[in-house]
Amino acid sequence: MKIEVLDAIIDGHVKGEQLEVSDKSAQYLISIGYAKEVKAEETQKPARTRTTKK
Repeated sequence: MKIEVLDAIIDGHVKGEQLEVSDKSAQYLISIGYAKEVKAEETQKPARTRTTKK
């Protein structure tokens, strides 16, 4: 699970850094307020435009 460090140092990672940890560790760190879960962001593809005239 991917998490973002809040106001703590986790395994040498400081505030704002993102890291991958096990689900169990992530749930514990989130429950004590040291981290928050990072949701997978879906990237939007730009709309296709025609390159040739019809």
